[in-house]
Amino acid sequence: MEKLRVDDFEIEKNDWGYYFSSCINFLEQESKVLLIYDTEEEGSEIELKNILSKSLEKINNILEKAEKNKAQLMELLKEGDYINLATDWVEGAEEVEGEENCYLIDDNKVYIPITEEDFEKSMNFSEIATDIYSDGKIKDISVYITFEPDYFAGHCIESYIDENGNFFINGLAG
Repeated sequence: MEKLRVDDFEIEKNDWGYYFSSCINFLEQESKVLLIYDTEEEGSEIELKNILSKSLEKINNILEKAEKNKAQLMELLKEGDYINLATDWVEGAEEVEGEENCYLIDDNKVYIPITEEDFEKSMNFSEIATDIYSDGKIKDISVYITFEPDYFAGHCIESYIDENGNFFINGLAG
């Protein structure tokens, strides 16, 4: 995984502070990165980049560790019965006429039951987000997992990565 760098980020001011946005190749996929700095104070570009730099040291370290834990993430998804849940959601889609156990999702044919291999291949790590603070501290990193085909009809699985690079599943979101 290539490390995130300060110059990779766009900085945007909003009503609550600042958004820092970029992209990264995470678990072999292009993922959007969103860092939120909640402040009422106006920050200079130099101050904001210093805050970002301190936070990126921790974020890069955590994401590097998480890259080695994809098997742990898959185990959590199996334990949480998300593959069967995806199959249940797919059964609510339009059936393909003349094909047994086949459903149409976004013009894609999906056969049930969904296999572990198909489930894993369909995963997208669409967004990685966390709050950052002026001292460089961060919260647990959120990772939003979407699917192509869209098994969960616009919903995602929200997961977290702790400081040791371990995944935790929060559940469906959206």
